[in-house]
Amino acid sequence: MSSKQLIVFDLDGTLIQSNIDYMGIRDEVREMLKDIVPPDEYQIIKDTPTTILNLVELVKTKDALGGLFEKAWLIVEEAERIGYEEAKIDDDVHSTLSKLRLENFNIAIFTNNSRKLTDYGMKKFELKQYTDVVITRDDVEEAKPNPEGLIKIMNHFNKSTEQTIFIGDSWLDAETAQIAGVDFIYFGDSSAPGTRRKKIEVNKIVNKISEILNYF
Repeated sequence: MSSKQLIVFDLDGTLIQSNIDYMGIRDEVREMLKDIVPPDEYQIIKDTPTTILNLVELVKTKDALGGLFEKAWLIVEEAERIGYEEAKIDDDVHSTLSKLRLENFNIAIFTNNSRKLTDYGMKKFELKQYTDVVITRDDVEEAKPNPEGLIKIMNHFNKSTEQTIFIGDSWLDAETAQIAGVDFIYFGDSSAPGTRRKKIEVNKIVNKISEILNYF
């Protein structure tokens, strides 16, 4: 019998399959940094795994003249908007969330997407009825892999790390769970992702959302 009572999902790439070009966004923002940092520092930035949000903040820090920060954000937001317009949802998502609801699990979402984009996706795919709390990058001081949002969700429901599980599709999600000390289910086609530091240990790997029902 599982002790889990709180299930926290990532959104994009887990519950919703968007067409956001994350690699393209990352490369474009990195290219901005090429003109405002020394070559040796740029090479380190280029070779170091990081998040798009961190790169945008780095643009803000390094751009002495200003102006590039707003441009970087426009790149991110436009790519996200286009990606969500073409997004899809797997056939088993609604039925799985419905079953979890019937079994009295608390269900939440923690995403690095913006509040505006998240609300759009939640409405488009009719996910609001299944979720109790949704935390976006706009609701925290530090986005994933910082576990601030995950901790906020646990505090909201008064649930411990032992009672919580996080489900996501990326190293960001895996590392967030690891730092928070909660169990993690990896949603993907093969082995679990490595984090920036080491291979993550996961509790289960699934390639269909409905497969998580076998965990509880």
